[in-house]
Amino acid sequence: MRQKKLWMLAAILMICGTTATRASCPKDDDSPTGAPLLTQNAPTQANGPWLKRQVKALGQLLDEWAIEGVDTNYLALPRYGWQAAVTANFAGINTKVEGHNIPTYGSINVDMHSSLSGQTSVSLGYRSLSFDYSFDMANGFSEDFNLSWLDNAWGIEYRSHSTEGLHGELDASATPQSLPVSKGDTRMKATLINGYYVFNPRRYSLPAAMDQSLIQKRSAGSFTAYALLLSARLEPQNKTLSTMLGGLKKIEFYQVALGLGYGYNYTPNRGRLLIHASAAPLLVFYNKNFLTASTGIPLPDGTVYQTDISKEIETKHRYFLTGVARASVYYNISPHVHIGANALLNDVRFESASGLEMRMDDWIVNASIGVRF
Repeated sequence: MRQKKLWMLAAILMICGTTATRASCPKDDDSPTGAPLLTQNAPTQANGPWLKRQVKALGQLLDEWAIEGVDTNYLALPRYGWQAAVTANFAGINTKVEGHNIPTYGSINVDMHSSLSGQTSVSLGYRSLSFDYSFDMANGFSEDFNLSWLDNAWGIEYRSHSTEGLHGELDASATPQSLPVSKGDTRMKATLINGYYVFNPRRYSLPAAMDQSLIQKRSAGSFTAYALLLSARLEPQNKTLSTMLGGLKKIEFYQVALGLGYGYNYTPNRGRLLIHASAAPLLVFYNKNFLTASTGIPLPDGTVYQTDISKEIETKHRYFLTGVARASVYYNISPHVHIGANALLNDVRFESASGLEMRMDDWIVNASIGVRF
């Protein structure tokens, strides 16, 4: 069945409309959400257009995957498969860079953080598959894009976060005074791909704590394995700032990490209220960092040829620890409506052999109202 899932994911991404037949799904009368449990396959209608029959069959397959192998005393499937949500987000990046005896700069200290500005997020999903886009309506400094497949046993989440709202100060012994960094002077873009594998998927649901695509009826926890792929880039947008930084064009970070953590879902009233917390230390075993700067090369005729040179920053430690943490609260008002709040923190750091240390905290906090239909 797992192999069949992988083959069908491509089809799912292309066909995002499903309304599965529910006639054969008995109701879970003990659940405050009135959630049905799939105990048998609903037969596909023999009549009707071919495309409609295929969409229904795909919807039934998604329903079966969502509840496959779970203990129905602990987990239930919401009655309605589609889910739309509007979310108020607060997302940001805190960046701190310290270095000693750095060529051109000497000692350096950079402390920047993004503006705490609200974002509006809209999301749409069916069962395990969901899409989310966030944007800053006030000033356009930040935006987020999420695409996720959240199965009860395993899942993968793609997140792209960018901001031009970083501001702070740069202190360097090679400059006569501190350099102010204003909003719009830099652009930070981080792409994160998170994967997980739950060791107790029969009774514990991470999707219940992330998007309410399943209902946790009884409290349960589980050890969870995580994998993280990170790509981040910091670029000066202000030419004056770039020149004062010795022609710096961009700093790039690439990391791959694995970890093992624990999560727990607490639900005191059979799924109406859910409180979740989880955390995992991650071991970074792949780390590549690059610095690109504009350099002038004198030519024989006396002119200067400008070109960009990229150089890898050697890492001091081959392996080091970072981490990820998540917390959420959800309350089901009715089978159709739920409200909730989420918080996610990704910690990113590295130390170079030349004395440069960098730490970036990529975080998001949100409050949402979702509608199932």
